[in-house]
Amino acid sequence: MQIRIREVSNKRDLKTFIKFPETLYKNNSFRVPPLFINEYKNFLHDKNPAFEYCEAKYWIAYNINQIAGRVAG
Repeated sequence: MQIRIREVSNKRDLKTFIKFPETLYKNNSFRVPPLFINEYKNFLHDKNPAFEYCEAKYWIAYNINQIAGRVAG
């Protein structure tokens, strides 16, 4: 197993980061997914007022070419 970690560096990567739980929990009938636009605005530095005084970075973990996980810090 080869895990590769890549930092989210553009809006396309951010959309992939946000949509990952949809594939992870696709067979879970109890999951209620959040609205995509709300999640997107929460992670954008220019839309979320919290980023006026804090910082965040996001990473996506890949196993071969498939997403294996995500991390925000």
